[in-house]
Amino acid sequence: MYLSALLIAWHLQKQYPETIVSSWLSRDPILKYSINYEGTLLPDDGIIYLIDNPELPLPTRRLSKNMVLFTGQCINLSDSCRPSYCFLPETVTLGELLSFLQKLYNHYDCWNQSLMDSRLANGSIQKLLDLTDPIIPNPMMVAGKDFSIIASKKLTYGKLKNSVLGSTESTQPIVNALKQDVYYEESFDRTGYFYYPGNQVATPKLCVNIPRAGKTVFRLMISEGDVPLDDTFGFLLEYLARMISHALSTNVVQSRDSSYKLHQIFLTLLTTPSADYVEVSRQLDASGWFSSHHYLCVLINVSILDTKNLTLRSICSYVEEIIPGSCAVEHQGNAVIFINLSLCPLDQDQIHQKLAGFIRDSLLTAGYSRSMLGHFNFYRQYVQASTALQVGTRQNPSRWIHQFNEIAMYYIYEQATRKLPAYMICHEKLLELKYEDEANHTELYQTTRCYLELHQSIARTSEALFIHRSTLLYRLDKIKHILKTDFSDPQELLYLRLSFYLIDMEERH
Repeated sequence: MYLSALLIAWHLQKQYPETIVSSWLSRDPILKYSINYEGTLLPDDGIIYLIDNPELPLPTRRLSKNMVLFTGQCINLSDSCRPSYCFLPETVTLGELLSFLQKLYNHYDCWNQSLMDSRLANGSIQKLLDLTDPIIPNPMMVAGKDFSIIASKKLTYGKLKNSVLGSTESTQPIVNALKQDVYYEESFDRTGYFYYPGNQVATPKLCVNIPRAGKTVFRLMISEGDVPLDDTFGFLLEYLARMISHALSTNVVQSRDSSYKLHQIFLTLLTTPSADYVEVSRQLDASGWFSSHHYLCVLINVSILDTKNLTLRSICSYVEEIIPGSCAVEHQGNAVIFINLSLCPLDQDQIHQKLAGFIRDSLLTAGYSRSMLGHFNFYRQYVQASTALQVGTRQNPSRWIHQFNEIAMYYIYEQATRKLPAYMICHEKLLELKYEDEANHTELYQTTRCYLELHQSIARTSEALFIHRSTLLYRLDKIKHILKTDFSDPQELLYLRLSFYLIDMEERH
């Protein structure tokens, strides 16, 4: 296996700390073997030359594609500015240096062969990382752009649900910091190895993007540790990434825990209009989600940043982690969460508090359904949550969370006026009353509203309007005459109250 002058110099300085290296060392892996230089003409490029005689004339041409190691007697260090020169302590013999280089090359050749053997045996990506530990002992992982961890070694994140970074409270801030990091987003267009400096939450890493169909889908990363995050090990990381890319092309990457069956059930409910609810109910019973339980649905609408960074799976896993008894699935680019309130140890206020902080900090929006009993309302609850989000966002775009109960009346108004405007479906005589006021500068319309809102109480209405009882009775006679009603029919009273709301909404628009 070919090595770079930078890597060889790093190992030499670890073995012999007094080694002095030139100011420039090639990072390209082009060095294949070593020979003892005796003053003859230099042969091909890609050779390591060993010199132990200070009297030999040094090569005059630049050695950017070679490496020269001085050992033995003291050498004049004025040549340290030349490229790819190393000056070892004079106690190091030529034989000792040759032995060291041979062992070094054998070490990397064995690693290379082990990777090749693993691929021939169709070994896993995890196996490739484990085989690399003697070469690069730093923490390492292969992660998807959606933060799913395909394989890892020496991670300090603890147990991650579904192996997704961001699925726990300790790792969610990392995902939030990364998806808002412009440099992190731009780095997906990088080719070759590159250094990611990190931010206030995410640690620095040396990375290589692994593309599929010309677009970055996975990334190999090493964190700070025994080897430096610089050009020294960059070409080795690229080589490992090519092996991983081959493994990804021949293996199906799938990561789900024991709750996967629930995910399948709810995806079927959301995507199959003709789903057999009796069979679905039986499957849910078998999974411990009984028809006697109460359920809540939450629809989380992801932000543009989440769409760009493919963090939807991370969001689903995180919600399942912080809300026990929940099942989160990806549907139409959003996260749909069904919560079994009977299994969840948290009450609805506690659930709301936990989700509210996460939704706010992650720049998301959400709609909540009502709590319902049994298995036969799951899709309707999803519609409720979706309606709460859509209508609530139109009505109050600055809010993060919208409850269906808070927008129900506005939803009724929108549904009622989809084909006809409010003035065409509200109480016709009430409009006449309104026009009467406008023409004659009376207050019959507002008097009617107040009278109905105060449950037809003469005393409370006159007090609220600051008018005498007799004045109110006089107005009510005129109102009843115009409306053609005595306010005794409950259905007509409901129609009048709804008409006031419809007219108000239309005027507000």
